[in-house]
Amino acid sequence: MKTQLSRACLFLLGITLSAGCGPAPEDMKPESSETTDPGASEIASPGTVHAQTLVGDLGTRIGSPVATYAYISSASNQWSVSCNGGSSRDIAWVWTVPETGSYSFSTGGSNFDTVLQIRHFSSTSSVMGCNDDYGSGLQSKITLSGLVKGVKLLIIIEGYAAEYGNYARLNIVKN
Repeated sequence: MKTQLSRACLFLLGITLSAGCGPAPEDMKPESSETTDPGASEIASPGTVHAQTLVGDLGTRIGSPVATYAYISSASNQWSVSCNGGSSRDIAWVWTVPETGSYSFSTGGSNFDTVLQIRHFSSTSSVMGCNDDYGSGLQSKITLSGLVKGVKLLIIIEGYAAEYGNYARLNIVKN
């Protein structure tokens, strides 16, 4: 047990350091879909999650806002979202469905024209929803029904047509 805990700590330390210091040593590379950033100007291949724009893991939190990110101007363009052409800076969070049901995700309160896309975290090429300009505003909203407790989602916020603002807000509410 102690050896497994030590290996887990070393693995997490290696992942944390590799984002700023180059690739992780071969024996410390993740076995899952998480990898290090290929370069700030590259768009990620489908099915991979890179450290550059992965802001963090929200766990099972819900709220309005559940997260605010103030540094989108320094993010890269990792994701190509299906409802916008994908030419803008983007950020992403991992979120775990807290209980089976319907949830709404929105960017209300962000200070720029947003695009919102949600993918399965375990298969990032699988797009569950994409929205640009919900209603008459410049913010985005996606409602997903039948989400199963414990499923992890990748939630991506991008600016429309290369736009970005000072902060992006993510709201998640249970319907």
